[in-house]
Amino acid sequence: MRGVLWLVAIGWLSAASGGCAMGAPKNWVLFSEVRGTVLMHGKPVEGAEVIETARVSANDAKNRVHRAVTGADGTFHFPAILKPLGWLWRMLPGQPVAKQSIVIRFQGIDYEAWRHGKLTFEANTELDGQPLDFACELTDKPSVEGTHDGICKPVGSGAGSKA
Repeated sequence: MRGVLWLVAIGWLSAASGGCAMGAPKNWVLFSEVRGTVLMHGKPVEGAEVIETARVSANDAKNRVHRAVTGADGTFHFPAILKPLGWLWRMLPGQPVAKQSIVIRFQGIDYEAWRHGKLTFEANTELDGQPLDFACELTDKPSVEGTHDGICKPVGSGAGSKA
């Protein structure tokens, strides 16, 4: 019983001071903010359904899904997917694991746009600190680059992943 009270006291002190044990943040970023453009033969695709999933459990109810439909300019946007961490989870050591995927559905075909295993709590670690800003060419074959694969390629200066 004394051990449980000690654990509760440490958790309360950590929460009251605004600190987090083990350096863990108050939220786990399951999927960083994503922006992208869907293209076919280099031209924007209107009306493509884009489905973003952050899978953290075999129980589908615990997984997070965002959906968007591209406009005339072919663009889509998803805000970051966050999971609040209670004080106990912030105190315990552990390894976060989120299986990320983006699927683009267009004219009855599903395109594997992005797959990545996220192993950190922080934002923008998928591409080593770069924002997730993609060009997704539907005529490309999915390829592996670093720790992710799919048809979406980072755009902008310095975007990329370590191999």
